[in-house]
Amino acid sequence: MVKAIAGAIFVAIIAALLFYVWSGQNRAAQDLMQQQITALNQQIIQLRDQNTQLKGQLASVQSEEQNLAAQNDELRKAIASVKATGKLPPNLPYPPK
Repeated sequence: MVKAIAGAIFVAIIAALLFYVWSGQNRAAQDLMQQQITALNQQIIQLRDQNTQLKGQLASVQSEEQNLAAQNDELRKAIASVKATGKLPPNLPYPPK
């Protein structure tokens, strides 16, 4: 009977040690995953900020492109008018800077 109790205590101690090692490894893995999640969230924030900046720059470039296209159309009309009449139109747009 004593051998059975001693064996049960020994098995319980071994099980407790294995559980302690397993829980420590599990805790370490969870900490590593949490660090990775934090790093990825910071990357997401940086990418969103960069995306916002790029959208603003794109809007600026598109606005400038529209302005240049409008000036180009005005100059084409002025050139066509000069070719047709031989005279410069009075509202000739200034050349782009």
